[in-house]
Amino acid sequence: MSVFQIDSSGVIPPLAGHELLFLFGQLFVLLLTARVLGEVARYFDFPSVLGELLAGIVLGPSILGALFPGLFVALFPPDPTQYHLLEAVSWLGLLMLLVVTGFETDLDLIASRARRATSIASASIVVPFVLGFGIAWMLPAAFLAADGNRFVFSLFIATALSISAIPVIAKILLDLGIIDREISQLTIASGMINDTVGWILLAVVAGLARGTEETAITTAGTTILFLAIFLVLSFTVGLRLVSRLIRWVDSTFNSDLSLVTTVMILALGVGTLTHALRLEAVLGAFVVGVLVGRVNRFDQGVRHVFEVITLGIFAPIFFATAGLRVDLTALTTPSILLVGAAVLGVAIAGKFIGAFVGARGAGLSNWEGIAIGAGLNARGALEIIVATVGLSLGVLTETMYTIIVVIAIVTSLFAPPILRFAIDRVELSGEEKRRLQQKERDARSFLGSVSRVLLPTRCSVHAQLAAQLLGHIGRNRDIEVTNMYVVGASKSVSDSLAHRIRRRLSKYTRSSPNPRSNGGPSATNRTKNAVAEDCLDNTTRQLSLSQEMVHNRVRPRRGTVGETVTRELHRGYDFLALGMGIADGESARKTGDGTDRNPGDGSGAGRNPVNGTGRPLFELGIEDVLRATSTPVMAVNANVDSAGGPLDSVPIRRILVPTVGTEYSRHAAEIAFEIALDCNALVEVVHVIDLRRLHELFVGEADVSEAAEIGAEIVDREAALGRQLGANVLTDVLADDNPERAVIDRATTNEIDLIVLGSELRSLSRRAFFGYHVEYVLKNAPCSVAVVSSR
Repeated sequence: MSVFQIDSSGVIPPLAGHELLFLFGQLFVLLLTARVLGEVARYFDFPSVLGELLAGIVLGPSILGALFPGLFVALFPPDPTQYHLLEAVSWLGLLMLLVVTGFETDLDLIASRARRATSIASASIVVPFVLGFGIAWMLPAAFLAADGNRFVFSLFIATALSISAIPVIAKILLDLGIIDREISQLTIASGMINDTVGWILLAVVAGLARGTEETAITTAGTTILFLAIFLVLSFTVGLRLVSRLIRWVDSTFNSDLSLVTTVMILALGVGTLTHALRLEAVLGAFVVGVLVGRVNRFDQGVRHVFEVITLGIFAPIFFATAGLRVDLTALTTPSILLVGAAVLGVAIAGKFIGAFVGARGAGLSNWEGIAIGAGLNARGALEIIVATVGLSLGVLTETMYTIIVVIAIVTSLFAPPILRFAIDRVELSGEEKRRLQQKERDARSFLGSVSRVLLPTRCSVHAQLAAQLLGHIGRNRDIEVTNMYVVGASKSVSDSLAHRIRRRLSKYTRSSPNPRSNGGPSATNRTKNAVAEDCLDNTTRQLSLSQEMVHNRVRPRRGTVGETVTRELHRGYDFLALGMGIADGESARKTGDGTDRNPGDGSGAGRNPVNGTGRPLFELGIEDVLRATSTPVMAVNANVDSAGGPLDSVPIRRILVPTVGTEYSRHAAEIAFEIALDCNALVEVVHVIDLRRLHELFVGEADVSEAAEIGAEIVDREAALGRQLGANVLTDVLADDNPERAVIDRATTNEIDLIVLGSELRSLSRRAFFGYHVEYVLKNAPCSVAVVSSR
């Protein structure tokens, strides 16, 4: 028999007009009511999910159906086909909600608190599971589904009562402003383990529900085997594949929309797979959320977009639709009310006792145990999801479905006030105070906002040193670096330059020259590609970061080099590192990475930005980039000679950080400390009092003592950050008529290996300008210099 009704033309007819009318009308009413009641719930400091659930109850048989039955039937006619259309949209919201829940599951957090969290989670699962199974086993037969399979029914009730709702718990802790507390993190970690085990239990029980009583053992064994294989593959091969896919989509399309679409495709695809394996589609969506949440390239902005779409549109529809099935009028029957009260009592007591016993066993105080018990008692959305699955499988009756939804609502209502009362009585430990202070510092940290760095390179010594410094910074931070080699038009890189670069790098890369470089246009292009590959390979070695944190890109030049780099920056980078050559004589004709700029290469030569002497300060390609970008920059001048080939590792034993107390100086100090930590180097933080300016401000003899006190406060503040990070820091305050000269003298006397300066980058009419003091140091320093700047 055909599933579809096909007309004489062989075409499947579309939905009838009245079916679409009812669907749109139902979605309109459900979403409007859910969001209004959700905001009302938030106004009274409850999670918005409670209001969204109440929307379905208000619009369902409990209230609207009881008070205005005609209107209820008009809005939600008793037509299975019509309801299934609404249900399909609801299930889409369910899958998206599980992806968002996966985002919140931090496996590293679980691992870091594994012992205590496992103790709490185990007890908070076992106790309510046993009690839930026991009460379900004793319920009258009238509460069982039509097949009367009490064993599967009891397992399902036990699973529903043992689960917690991480989204609700996290939302409560966020609303209370205590998400960063140790007890809150432990509650979340325990809840994550709790929910992960809960989804595994749901998958097993759902598999049993689909089998017969005679094949229960076989079905359970098969389900557990498929589940184990799926989870192992997901968190090994799947994690690498998802990571590569997200990175590829982000690099190729540079679009939040593309990333959101990719996540939804993964959720639907993996959900289809797990459903086909009889593991439930919700498990596949949850695992996708966990995997995607671990990919750094899927940043907070994209995650926020997905969450807004989910929590603003589809999740409210799911919760409201779930509430439509709830018939509270059934609770007016004494026997049903008694059973509902008993199951609710078991649910609250089981979870609370289990969590409290687990917390005490893990060495926590009574108030900490009460706080965790209150937090884990919030069932919220996830228990409703379990109930929805049970109803769809025919394991639960409408009455038991109503009872479980009521449990989810009541427990989520009681959790916030009890949690707030208990957690206010949990004192902060010394270690927790330090951790919260560190988190606050990280929130204000300049490098804390850096996750993707662009390093344009043509393998000049300056760019190679920039790569080395990025390696020092990135090894202790989760920072991705993209090396970009810009290839010009057919004549923008001459054959002679290509052969020269290849010859310089060949002994470090390939043992023999490329035999295909025999001349002609195609050979020239192949030579350019080979040069680019050699250069990028060399830069990757200089970075010395893990393979997944480094990406190499070859980009064709469009317009000037600065325009090409700026166009690449629009792909979502938040930091730019540059090798920055100082122009003099011959080097004035080249970019910071050794690319000739002549009138015949189509690059726009002749627009030379100049300084006051009539010559460019920086090499021309670097000037283009500096003038074009608004992204924070670390510009590096190596001030070493490597004969144009690969740069040996530059030893960094002492770093000098001149500071004037500005935000830019603090950013420079932060980068210097990160480099020092990786190199085990000493950082000297100095402030130079400008005596020339001081004398200009005072009539007669200037009072240097007050300026010295201010300078001491400035260097002490910068040094405090470095010492908190664990760096070895010295401070000093100098006074000189020529501050920039004093910096040079200090670097020479103390054999400094690297000077890190902070500066504001400004664009003059024809050139980029870091400021006179910075440029003096750049031109006269006896060592390498890094300038950290933003507009």
